[in-house]
Amino acid sequence: MTDTAPGLPRLGTTLFSLSLEQRKPGRDFASLVAEVAARDLGPGLEMVAFQNLRGWPLLSDEQVREVRSVIDESGLTPSCLAINNDLGLYPDRLLSDDESYEYVAVQVRGAAALGFPVTRVGVETTPVILERLLPLADQLQVKVGVEIHAPLTIEAPPVAALKELFTRLDTPWLGFIPDMSSSMRAIPGAVDDAHRAAGIAPELTALAKGLWAEPGPTMAKFPELERRAAEAGATPAQVGNLQMLFTMHGRMAPERWADFFPHVVHVHGKFYGIEDGPDGLTDPSIDWPAVARVLVDQHYTGFISSEYEAHAYSDRYSAFDQVRAQHDMLRTLLEQQPAVAR
Repeated sequence: MTDTAPGLPRLGTTLFSLSLEQRKPGRDFASLVAEVAARDLGPGLEMVAFQNLRGWPLLSDEQVREVRSVIDESGLTPSCLAINNDLGLYPDRLLSDDESYEYVAVQVRGAAALGFPVTRVGVETTPVILERLLPLADQLQVKVGVEIHAPLTIEAPPVAALKELFTRLDTPWLGFIPDMSSSMRAIPGAVDDAHRAAGIAPELTALAKGLWAEPGPTMAKFPELERRAAEAGATPAQVGNLQMLFTMHGRMAPERWADFFPHVVHVHGKFYGIEDGPDGLTDPSIDWPAVARVLVDQHYTGFISSEYEAHAYSDRYSAFDQVRAQHDMLRTLLEQQPAVAR
């Protein structure tokens, strides 16, 4: 399995990139993992537990052995298991703190049984719950990382509270998982495909893109988008579709990822498409040269999981081919940076 040079971030793939591929007849977990390995899209392997593991989090010993066997035989290295904290599990109330802790704790135990060194939770997992999880994470030697996904930024109050917690505890077992959706420079072209298919007028798409590109906090733009889109004739369903541009694509400067260190435990290499431009492979939506500089400057040597999410909008391109292109681009960018000893 091809790796990056010593001292650099390592590459990998999350099976979430292959969500459409997974739906094809005859596809199963074992065949997806085998093809990721055969295409040399490791060495890291991430997956979403509820998406890829039937019966999660209550796996039998036999299931655990089967999953570990598939990964071992592939030659890939488990990098991160994405788990969930479903606070809305019940229709009439949210989970209590005790229930939330137990809901996540059983999944951290499951990740340890499967051999994953890192778990991903969402920002709904509060500092109170994370601090309660610390002894378990330490005992199991499994890190718990909070994904920072669009529209969150370093200035968002929940993120500031997490940074305060991680700084105070100063532990390797809790931290951040940056997701590049929070630091995009353009709306991906795949959005146009999706809007055309949904019957959304190009003028409405242009309106949403224009508001997105304006200065100011993304969350503050929702009311204006709703008002102006409705005035332009958008239906409520179309307004909801347009709002996805704000919830899935953030505008934080990529240099701000440095502020999350030294408490980064994993990285999501979110992307929506790699193109072959005049200067080689490039990402029109995400400034990967800037991200690569931050990661190398911060001496990050963990995994970057390639997370292709254009499948949310379009099936025009092969996810396997897109991940291959991102790996090639990232390897070049990372190896252009001065490295530190791993």
